[in-house]
Amino acid sequence: MNAELTYGGWVAERPVETGGISTLVRFVGGMAAAVGIALASVGTGGELSLERLQQGVWYMQHVPAVVEIAEVELIRTPSENLKRIREVLNPAVSDLATTFRVSRQSVYNWLNGEQVAEGNSAKLQDLAKAADVLAHEGITVNAALLKRRFTNGMTLLQVSHAGGSAHAAALLLVQICKRERAQRERVIARFANREKTPETADFDLPASNDHI
Repeated sequence: MNAELTYGGWVAERPVETGGISTLVRFVGGMAAAVGIALASVGTGGELSLERLQQGVWYMQHVPAVVEIAEVELIRTPSENLKRIREVLNPAVSDLATTFRVSRQSVYNWLNGEQVAEGNSAKLQDLAKAADVLAHEGITVNAALLKRRFTNGMTLLQVSHAGGSAHAAALLLVQICKRERAQRERVIARFANREKTPETADFDLPASNDHI
């Protein structure tokens, strides 16, 4: 994602971590442009003239600076990906072992930093991205959601187990959850102003087939 915003006066680059995505922010200030213009001739054997300096000052005063923002993927280790999965999805260790076709002990070893095979490392990264999506969208993850079959009759963990993209499945799950939330809100709004049925004098009388 690229964006341009007005800023001023200096140049800096720094990564900003935002919930699983590292954003590289480059601030390009007017001062940098002014210095660049002023020194343009010096680098080619020219002289730093008053005219050059004036051009640089004019540029700084009249041309707005920009901020270039580019999203770059946050690089995590397999152990960090696994911790992110457990933090957001909170699956049972046995379910994780089944998902990655390993023993429970292997899952614990991964948490402790033991090397992970390339195939499972890619799966961990993909499932961690799915966790990032759900967390970013504010989807409440509980046992019922993890057991929900929503794509080709599979749960999120089953998609990963089968070698599919858990990240893509999570994007679909977000859309489903948002649509259901909107439907619930419409129903609530529809009945919010409905008047309650007034109580009658005989509301507590026994039914006609009750024995006295």
